[in-house]
Parts: sequence; structure tokens; C-alpha cells
Amino acid sequence: MHDAATHRPAQPMKPPRMPRRLNLVLLFFTCNLICYMDRINIAVTAPVIMKDLGWNEAALGIILSSFFWGYTLLQIPGGWLADRYGGKKVLSIGVLWWSLFTLITPLAKTAGAMAIMRSLMGLGEGVNFPSIQSLASKWIPVGERSRVSGFILSGISVGNIIAFPLATWIMTSLSWHYVFYVFGLFGFIWFIFWYRCAAERPEEHAGIHPQELAYITANRPELPPVEKIPWQLLFSKVQVWALVVNHFCISWGFFMFLTWLPTYLVRAHGFSIKEMGFYSMLPYLAMVIGSNGAGWLADYCIKKSGNITLIRKLFHTISLTGGSIALIYLAGAQTKTAVITLVSCALGLLSITGSTTGPNAMDIGPRYAGIIMGMQTTAGNIAGIVVPVVVGFIVSAYNRWDLIFYIAAGVLMFGALVWDLFATGEQVLE
Repeated sequence: MHDAATHRPAQPMKPPRMPRRLNLVLLFFTCNLICYMDRINIAVTAPVIMKDLGWNEAALGIILSSFFWGYTLLQIPGGWLADRYGGKKVLSIGVLWWSLFTLITPLAKTAGAMAIMRSLMGLGEGVNFPSIQSLASKWIPVGERSRVSGFILSGISVGNIIAFPLATWIMTSLSWHYVFYVFGLFGFIWFIFWYRCAAERPEEHAGIHPQELAYITANRPELPPVEKIPWQLLFSKVQVWALVVNHFCISWGFFMFLTWLPTYLVRAHGFSIKEMGFYSMLPYLAMVIGSNGAGWLADYCIKKSGNITLIRKLFHTISLTGGSIALIYLAGAQTKTAVITLVSCALGLLSITGSTTGPNAMDIGPRYAGIIMGMQTTAGNIAGIVVPVVVGFIVSAYNRWDLIFYIAAGVLMFGALVWDLFATGEQVLE
């Protein structure tokens, strides 16, 4: 167990003006951006595809869920592979794989074929977050992790902000097929920059300044390669389970909107396709602000208080409790303005978890950061599998959107309770 002083910069060295780790952080950010553009394209195009191919809400729910079948399979193995063999290699393969299956998605003509295609695409995206977490634990000094995690995760929101209007424009100008063709190309372009600029560890980067290298190594734990995963030890730590459970709860709320927001706006509140394309990006703009603002503020508060656990718990409680309240009000919202405002509040508040659950794997077990991230994202993806089907069933059978929001609010409140009782910001795994 380490106290808070262990996490403070060991030396007051000032890094170079344009550090190499900034390049890596930008690549992480854009990787998440592309990852979520490719993930959400099916949700944006769903109202048109449903009409074109004759799907109902129940069929769409299964298709939206199918992405997570493949995505979940590689979360823990992806984390182990990244920690053992290198996040750069693992992420490279993942990006090329999911970009290919995004590109060829329109070849699927039936609901079953589309489900298989989305599942295979999800298989590639499954290594994304564990690989990034594994690399970040080697590159990012402890005192920068809240804001770096917040910024990297805000790539998700920026990807959604870009995806909604861009996909709508492509869809209305050409056809829904071209959304997948265009989005699939972005990953191949990203890979060119990744291959040229990224390195597994700062010690292996040919262009890194000696001052930056010294700064990084002085302000991170020593991380020998993981030869064998101590599963029994990991499973015995209640702090690990607090993180895993909360990733499930947060993902329930997030994936509910990610997969169903366009259809909800069009079918429940009469938004046109163009209105949906514009207004759907506003909640994700709120997420960019929330994620980055909370990240910077959390690092500042940790520096001033010296208490990582207190700040992680305070920010997380505000996030999940506030998000629950917004969802309860959303259940009774009637006007378009109220709906967009409350969805924006809910997602903006949930984005604060980028500074809590985001860096927590590096807090509690930096050597196993990729593996722990794989565990927590596996839990999150179980929510991703379940929630689209639950929403599709409830809407198809009962036409009850309000019930969906009440359920999500309850899940978030349960997560906040578990976090406040059991989570920590201190290192518990050597």
C-alpha cells in the first residue's frame, strides 16, 4: 500500500515544451474518436436502415447488441496481450481489423448477416481501451493522469460529435452505405501516423528528449513486464471489484444513449433525420467539456489536497448522482428542448467519470493496468450487450421510454454507493 506522497512528482524537473508523450496522447485521443465514429455509425443510420430493410425495434436491438458480442471477447485477453507483448502491436492489429469490417459492413443484407458483421467489427475494437491503458501506464506521469484520461476519453465524445452530422450528411447526400465506406477509411489513415510516431515505452522512443525521459521515469512506478496474471490476487481485491462494478453501471447509462438516442429522438419526439443529426451531437459536446474540465480540476485538487481517494470519490459521486437526477427528469420530458437539455446534462455529468474510473486502474495496479482495464471494460460491455436488447424489448412491447430512464437512474445510484464504500485511489497491487 502506498500513501498519497508516493504519487507526487519526485523531482521539480520541467519537461520540454513539446513533449513526445503529447504525440502519443493525441494518437490515443484520435484512436478513440475513430473507434466511436465506427461504433456509432449503425445507430445514426438505423432509422433509415430500418425503413430500407424492414427491421423493427426488437431486431435493431439485437443488431445493436451484436457489436458487444465480439467486443467483449477480447477485453481481458487484449489487456494481457498489451501488457505482455506491447500495446503498440496489439492496437495496430485491432485498428486495422475493425476498420476493414467497418468498410465492408454494407455487404450484409439481412439482420443476421449484419449482426455477424458488427460482432466481427467489435472483435477488433475490443483491444482498444486495454492497449491504450497499458501504454499510458508507461508514458504518463502520475500527476498528469486525471487530465490525460479525461482528454483521451473525450475523444469518444468528439467522435460522436463528428459522426452524427457527418453520417447524416453522407446518408442524405449519397446513401447509408457510404457512411461505412468513408468511416472505415479513417482507421487506415490513422494507422500511418501511429506506425511512424508511437513507441511502446518512452525508453524506446528514438526522438525523446533526455529531460522528458527523466521526468517520466521519475514520476511513474517501475513496471516490469507481466509474465503471469495473478488472477487470484486481482479477484481478491475489493477495490478492483468496485471499479469493475462501476464500469458496468456507467456503461449502462452511456450505451443506452449511444445505441438508442437517434431512434429515441426520431420515434419518441418526432425529430426529423436532419434535426436528429444536429441535436444528437450536443450531448457529446457536453461530454467533451465535462470530461476535460473534470480531469484538469481533479489533478489540481489532488495536488492541493494530496488525497487521491477523496477526489476520486467526490467527483464520482457528483457524476453518478447528478446523472441519475437528470434521467429521472428526462423520463417526464415532453418538449424537444427539454429532451436535448436533459440528455446533455446526463451525459455531461457521466463524462466526469473520465477522471475517476478512467485513471483508477493505473492508481490501484499500474503494472496490471491493461488487464484491469480489460476486466472493467468487459463488465461495461456486458451492459452494452444487455441494454440495447432491454430497450428494444420494452419499447417494442410496452412503448415505455420513461421506464428505461428510471431503470438507468437506479443502476447509476447503485454504482455510486459501491464506489463510495469500496473504491480507492491508492496503489493496492505491487
